[in-house]
Amino acid sequence: MKKKKDTRGAPPKIRRTWKIKPYTRVHSDAKSYDRRRQRDEAERAIGEALEGKGSGDQAPGGKSSGGPAAGSKQSSVGGPVPGGNQSSAGGQAPAPDDRFCPRCGGPLRPKPVGDRRRQVCSRCGFILYRNPAPAVAAIIPRGGRIVLVRRAEEPRRGDWCLPAGFLELDEAPEECAVRETLEETGLDIRVTELFGVDIGRDDPRTRVVLIIYLAELLGGELRAGDDASEAGWFGPGELPERIAFATHRRAIARFFGDDPEGRRPAADHHREAPDG
Repeated sequence: MKKKKDTRGAPPKIRRTWKIKPYTRVHSDAKSYDRRRQRDEAERAIGEALEGKGSGDQAPGGKSSGGPAAGSKQSSVGGPVPGGNQSSAGGQAPAPDDRFCPRCGGPLRPKPVGDRRRQVCSRCGFILYRNPAPAVAAIIPRGGRIVLVRRAEEPRRGDWCLPAGFLELDEAPEECAVRETLEETGLDIRVTELFGVDIGRDDPRTRVVLIIYLAELLGGELRAGDDASEAGWFGPGELPERIAFATHRRAIARFFGDDPEGRRPAADHHREAPDG
């Protein structure tokens, strides 16, 4: 029979208890668990999930019927987006989720930065800037006409626009014009000169800075492709009634000499490649 240990006269055992609070280190089984770190990781995961949901619509650099995601395809501009948040055609684009920092998951708070109020992370100091997405369009003249494509995807599905798209991360604007034109029309072009730069505020997904080039037709066969359902040549008296975006309407009007702001294209803007 096991002899019991005589504990008479020994001090009573004190059971140690720990209060579990967000900023308390809790010791268990020789391990230390930082509750604050766990909370930070959870907030970061939530922030990344929310950001991923929004940037699944967006991401400067490609074409997608829904929106940009970096490195992915985007729908043709007027535009397309990059870059960020999308909604159904028409209306105002929803603001990106500005509750959590995309870097550390901390809460964002409005603070003055320079002459503007911006969302700033209260933990790491990250500043959330909202910038327009750069996109490129091409005007391709031939025989007094230019190429337009009909949009097969929202926004403005069924409307017409210039061959256009958002810049990829690794390409120059001129390269984007050549690529988008080939994808949407099947035509090979060479950029000849800069026609203009305009700001687009009527794309429901994002603000757009549209760079417009004049281009020379080198070859290819006109056929709709990528996110275009139709493609065709149009003269000043044959333009479709519905042109998708204000930036495209202004560029087309200016090219054909009917600029509502009184600007006129230079004489050499109508230089064309010979038919055939």
